Amino acid sequence: MNSTLTGAVATYLAQVRAELSDLPAGELEDVLEDVSGHLSEVAGEFDEEPTSAALQERLGMPRQYADELRTAAGYPPRTQPVADRDAGRKALRWGLIAATVGPFFVAIGVFAWSHAESAFFGFVGFAVLFGAAYLGVRALRGHDPRIVLDTPRGEQGATAIRGMIEQIPPNVRHELVSIGQPVWWVVRGVIGGGGFFALWGAGAVTVVGSLAGAAVSIWIGRRTQQDRRWLWYVVPLNVVATIAVPAFLAAAYMGASFGFLNNYGDYRGSSSSYNPPDGLMYGGTDVSNLYPFDAQGKQVSVRLYDQNGNPISLPLQDCAATYGGHQPQTGNLFPQAVVSPDENGNVDEATCKDSAKAPFVPPPAPATSLPPTPTPNPTPTPNPTPAKTTQPTAKAPTPKPGVTLTVSPTR
Repeated sequence: MNSTLTGAVATYLAQVRAELSDLPAGELEDVLEDVSGHLSEVAGEFDEEPTSAALQERLGMPRQYADELRTAAGYPPRTQPVADRDAGRKALRWGLIAATVGPFFVAIGVFAWSHAESAFFGFVGFAVLFGAAYLGVRALRGHDPRIVLDTPRGEQGATAIRGMIEQIPPNVRHELVSIGQPVWWVVRGVIGGGGFFALWGAGAVTVVGSLAGAAVSIWIGRRTQQDRRWLWYVVPLNVVATIAVPAFLAAAYMGASFGFLNNYGDYRGSSSSYNPPDGLMYGGTDVSNLYPFDAQGKQVSVRLYDQNGNPISLPLQDCAATYGGHQPQTGNLFPQAVVSPDENGNVDEATCKDSAKAPFVPPPAPATSLPPTPTPNPTPTPNPTPAKTTQPTAKAPTPKPGVTLTVSPTR
């Protein structure tokens, strides 16, 4: 069978094969080899790649073409039991459920706000996906998967898909099949494998999971080309991948702000998605009590509030909270009383005592000078007019003995 046929010619050949699927396997391959050569010759008669309508106008409907082959080769006409048609309808129905309901729940899990919701909806989605796909394969009852094309809904869907494919230029279709398909296999596996481990919080092995997922995806793609029953699993997974890929790109652009991607941001320390625990922390350590001291080193009692006026409260640890049999309450009066052990270091409910005394000696406060207190609006004192003072008369120096001092008169 010629595998180089593309576009409408390959689709026509697949439809003819479905019409002849009741023939023995060896004879079917021989007949299809001759049909493939004939279709290649007919396609060469057109100036460009023919469309489905052009082929049907030239050769007739695929069923008519297959009936002519049966008559020419002496094969009996195809008789499809009602059970086969029922199998096709059931297989198609389960396939549609796997390709719609399963990805729907997976999409809810991707865009969920919490890790628990993502895990729950993801599990439900994949359970529906694989469960419905398995039931679809079982519904085939060993028949060729192409029997779904014999159902009215399957024929309508195939016609619509062929119409959309024929809108793509032939050279682009060829590139999509030869290059785009392997690339899609890799992308699908990377997103699936990496997203699975990220969903369950195993961020450290996400890269390994992505590589393993790519290898599995390539193997599934090759397997699907040999056994079309794998389409019941592959098509729904492709739908999931088409949802997850844009979700990953949007998350990368928006800072991973939703769904299990947001949970993955928690593991790598993303400040935009980190939810701090309740209570107080200082230097990475939980603060369970506060012991205020004044400037003279005397322990005092204070109430603490934040910048918005909200009280800073911590769980009470006194005897009432410890042995009272109720949920511990909180308070913002510090220091808080804690259970104090006796002289033997024992703590007993019957003899429980509280203590708010600091279990340490505070270090001396650093010597700092307080800033001067400004006087509010002091009244300025007028400066008195300085009185005139006479310039003091210079005293004549006292002459030393043996030295004659002559003073010249001022002129």
